[in-house]
Amino acid sequence: MSLFNKRFKKPKNLRSKEPESLAKESDDEQPINFDDIREVQEQRRRQNGFTAVECAVGKELAKEFNDLDEDPFRMKGGGQLRLSDDRKAQLAAQDIEQGIREQFKKESLLRDEHEEMKKFIEDELRKRKALKSEEGASSSKQAKPHELSDEALMVKAAEKIKGYTSKKADELLSNQMLAGIPEVDLGINARISNIMETEQKKNALWRKMQGLAPEEPEEKKAKRARF
Repeated sequence: MSLFNKRFKKPKNLRSKEPESLAKESDDEQPINFDDIREVQEQRRRQNGFTAVECAVGKELAKEFNDLDEDPFRMKGGGQLRLSDDRKAQLAAQDIEQGIREQFKKESLLRDEHEEMKKFIEDELRKRKALKSEEGASSSKQAKPHELSDEALMVKAAEKIKGYTSKKADELLSNQMLAGIPEVDLGINARISNIMETEQKKNALWRKMQGLAPEEPEEKKAKRARF
């Protein structure tokens, strides 16, 4: 055995050096910006439904508003939106066009009196053809519409008015109520004039089908009687 013990070297304390090395490494790395990470995550997030801008002005105009700048409605500056005169004119024109389209859709659903008048004339012509085919020779002896006098036409018109009385003026169609356009009562004079014009058209059509010359209008007859 040796008389002297072997001396061992104590290990060096490296703890004091570790913080210095970590500080150097942190200085070399760039600082992490959480705002950039959050923005990237929001861009990756899938949007469901419409945004606030799309709900306010529509999907097409929302793209144009978003192209103006990052804050289209000036929420940071008090919420005032400044548009140019051209943009205001375009928006006004689009509103007018949309209003015309909606009004046209509503009016297209309304009752068309011209179509009803055409159907009425066609039904009357069919009835007369059926009566003529059934009566045969007896129908030729009866007075024809163009041979009737003015008084007879007026009486006949009054009888037809009684048979085809319209509903009360207060009653409105559902479509007219939606459009806000009430049905206007034209009065008895307008109805009689419409029926007389209808009779004249039917008479002209009947003469054309029979191969007869068209009847001279009443105005020309009155002028001849004067001169």
